[in-house]
Amino acid sequence: MNQALLLVGFGIHKRRDPSAQWKNNITSLLSNPDGVHGFRSLGSAALNMCEVARGCADAYYEFGIHCWDYAASDIIVREAGGVVVDTEGGALDLMSRRVLAASSKQLAEQISPRIKHLVLERD
Repeated sequence: MNQALLLVGFGIHKRRDPSAQWKNNITSLLSNPDGVHGFRSLGSAALNMCEVARGCADAYYEFGIHCWDYAASDIIVREAGGVVVDTEGGALDLMSRRVLAASSKQLAEQISPRIKHLVLERD
């Protein structure tokens, strides 16, 4: 995980301000001795996930996105050999408004416990 480039999205949340949680998650992923190498944010869930599928990034996670933002790129990542799961590591629920895409199941399993999960209203 210490060589991983992680993409992160900062979704829109109308009912709460998750900025403190975003900061805590990034700090948690960077501060460990085996933390990620770096972060980027490209601004689009589909673009972020396609970068994982292309091998240009190792993983991506986001809270607060809608199913139409990432349903198609879910298929693209899986077809490229990556994994797409819920941020807690379970099966992806497109209506839960949270996603973790990674180049491998092992990497997803390393990232998931290090982030605090947001539970939002469902799509």
